[in-house]
Amino acid sequence: MGQAIISLGKLSVESFISSGTNNNYLIFKPLPYSRQNSSGIDGHLQFNGITATEIVDADLDVALTGSDYSFAVGTDNKIKLAFSKTLHITKSEAMSALKHVDVTYELGNLKLDGDNYTLIARDSTNDEVHCTTPVTLDQAMKIINTLDMSRDTNSDGFIRYELVHDFVVS
Repeated sequence: MGQAIISLGKLSVESFISSGTNNNYLIFKPLPYSRQNSSGIDGHLQFNGITATEIVDADLDVALTGSDYSFAVGTDNKIKLAFSKTLHITKSEAMSALKHVDVTYELGNLKLDGDNYTLIARDSTNDEVHCTTPVTLDQAMKIINTLDMSRDTNSDGFIRYELVHDFVVS
């Protein structure tokens, strides 16, 4: 199986949990095209830029020793990254500190999804401004045209597009 790398800054945050006794944690959206993880410790993820220990979901609020971060990945393929309440107090503080951290993970068994593609639009600051569900090339061109014609480049800057063949993980 292949591998993929994604930065935490490009992996959308689903929620910020601050209700724990010891730790706050971020729950990220599922890893794109990832192999199926278990609800235990798989050892399939590696972080570049932080030291993080893999744990099970039930231990996300256990006081951390030996590293500043711990993480769990369940069958939903969502990373749950825990850290001490004193390390990052808010979601924005945590994301600012973690945005350049890369995650290396194993891809699932990928099969082409017919003639479908995912279109990702990024602005001039490299922030994602739009991402489609799987679309055909004709639909992608219409979306590009609509975004280009509706954007004020003097105030909003330009858009760069990334077109990726869509896959189904089996």
